[in-house]
Amino acid sequence: MSLLLIAALLYIVFALGLILFVDNMVGVFFRDPHKPIQLRSFALSRTFIASQKLDQE
Repeated sequence: MSLLLIAALLYIVFALGLILFVDNMVGVFFRDPHKPIQLRSFALSRTFIASQKLDQE
């Protein structure tokens, strides 16, 4: 029974990873050419830094 549960969890994680990967690839190849490229990690780090500055005040 636990083996079946582990297999189901691995399947779900693999499926979600595949969906996210395909979504990112579609975003890379079919993006608006007039819009500048902005990395998501950069946007996330800017948000994190801004939240840290608010905590310090």
